Parts: sequence; C-alpha cells; structure tokens
Amino acid sequence: MSARVLRVVLIGAESVGKTTLCEQLAAHYDTAWVAEYGREHWEKKIAAMDAPGEIPAWTDDEFIHIAEEQQRRETAAAQEANRVLICDTNAFATATWFERYANKRHPQVDAIGARDKVDLYLIPSPDVPFVQDGVRDGEKIRDWMHTRFVELIEAAGVPYVLITGPYDARLPKAIAAVDTLLALKTAPAPPAIRIRRAGPDDAERLAQIGVATFLETYADLIDGANMAAHCTRQHSQAVYADYLADPDVSVWLAELAETGAPIGYAVNLPPDLPIVLEPGDVELKRIYVLSRFHGTGAGRALMEAAVADARARGAPRLLLGTYQDNHRAVAFYRKHGFGMAGTRQFQVGERLFDDIVLARRL
Repeated sequence: MSARVLRVVLIGAESVGKTTLCEQLAAHYDTAWVAEYGREHWEKKIAAMDAPGEIPAWTDDEFIHIAEEQQRRETAAAQEANRVLICDTNAFATATWFERYANKRHPQVDAIGARDKVDLYLIPSPDVPFVQDGVRDGEKIRDWMHTRFVELIEAAGVPYVLITGPYDARLPKAIAAVDTLLALKTAPAPPAIRIRRAGPDDAERLAQIGVATFLETYADLIDGANMAAHCTRQHSQAVYADYLADPDVSVWLAELAETGAPIGYAVNLPPDLPIVLEPGDVELKRIYVLSRFHGTGAGRALMEAAVADARARGAPRLLLGTYQDNHRAVAFYRKHGFGMAGTRQFQVGERLFDDIVLARRL
C-alpha cells in the first residue's frame, strides 16, 4: 500500500509570493501542485465584463462554487502527487476571503473548508512590496488578512510555518519546513511492544536486559570497576531467579512483538527504603527501557503494569528510588504522578550516590 500523500497549503494575503513558491516547491519535490481556482474564476469574470475597469460584485453562490472546485481539484491532483501535494490556497482560505468581502462568515463555505485535509500550512508574510497585476484589490488589508489567517489556523490547531523575509530567502525556508514535515510523517512507525509477566525461565533474559540498561544509563557516571562489581552483584542471573521464585515479587518483561527480544523490564516488591512506610506500600524496585526504544510506549506500559499490580495488592502507595540527577527519569516519574517522599544513599560497587525517594498515592 502506498503512503498517504501529504498536503502542504500556501495561504496568505495578496502579493506575498505564494504562487511562485508553489511552483518552485513542486519543481523541487518533483510533484504536482494545485493553482488557486478563485483567481482563475475572478480573471474570467473580469474578462467577461462589458465595461473595462469595472469591478464586478461577488455572490454567495460563487464562493460556494470556488470552495467546492478548489477541493475537487486538490483531490484529483493528490492522485498524481509524489509524496507531497503543494496547494496554492484551499477551501478554508476561500471562506476567509468571503469574510473579507462580506464582513461575516458563510456557514456553507465554512463547512466545505472544514473538510480540507492539511498537514502543514506555509504562510508567507506581507513584509514584501505589493505588486499590482491588474486584478488584485487587497493592498490595504494585507496585514489584516495575514493576521486573520494565522489566528484561524492557530485556533484550528493545524501546524503552520511563517515564511518571512525577502523573496529570495523564502524558498529555502519553505523547503526546510516541508523537509521537516516529510521526515516526521514518513518516519518508520515505532515497533510493536508487548508487556508480559516474567516466568521462571526468564532469569537469563532479565539479567541481560538489567546489565544492558544499567550500563547504558550510567556508563558516563560510574567508573568501570564499580560498574562491573555492581552488575555482578545486582544483575546476575541468580538475583533474578530469586525474584522470580518469590511470591511477593512481580516482574515484567517488555519485548519486541515481532522478535521477542527483551528491551525493558520492571520489578515490584515489598519496600526497602529509608522513609516512614505505610502498611502495604509497594516499591517499584526497577524500571528500565533501552534508550533506543524510549518513546515507543514501553516505559508507560511497564509503569501501568506496576501501578495495576500495586493496586491489586491493596497498596496505599507505589514507591521508588532514583538517582537525583537522572533528570529524564525524574521527569518521567513526575509525569506519572510521583512526588518527593525522602532521600537515600545508593551504593554502586564502593561508591555512594545521592538518590531521591518518590511516592505515588494509589
């Protein structure tokens, strides 16, 4: 199945260079672009006037037609586009041009615009000289149009980038914005992760992932001798075999669903922390995920499993200790509802480190 074509829409006041940018972007990405149908319609309308120089009036039906035709042409062009479709305005913009002329919104044109598919707006700013081409009539309201477009797009929550500066500086800025969009939208989907309770046969896997994650997290902080001593003492296969044999200990593995390779783990057990405990407290002794898989949801899923287990035990709180300068971990815990409960010293080999103890009320 081919990837969905992304839609980049250039929108803005008159004489800001958006049509030229559309042509340049389409050439750069070797793709299709959609011209502004409203301009085509307006030029034909002026050409049909009996009195040269007369400015014709607009009707509501014309705006409805323009919005529908613009959208139809976009849909057709998307079938021929290469990864990204470049659009010179859209039906949403047509609705705002109606507001400019009628001083009000048009529900039917707005409804058409609401169906627009937009991945990114590029908004050229009116900080370049106005050029009259014989059909433009919006020089005095360029700033208002620009501000209004930005206001409405922000309210809609659609990503946008302002394209500012002289004409010759605008194409590189537009290309950078589209490149960023393509990188974000076409990045590989995160791998599927499964979380499962570890069993008696998982001691070796837990020892491997325990050593790997601890080394990865603290290799730049702890010297080799103390690191080796700690991993031998705290992350041996025998340590995890004892955890798995203890009915008061719960252990989970995070694995890649496709290969079964371990990428993280978590351990719940009765607390051994130097703070005032409440009856039934549970300690989240360890929760680690290989950094390559941060952002995949594995850490969140392990945390959810640990919280659910503590609640099932009737625990009033879930506790944990962490190195005070592991800012990423501390931020993760605070995001999941943990707050300060005390301090401790944590021994790694022959060295002592200052930890904080956090608690989450269940």
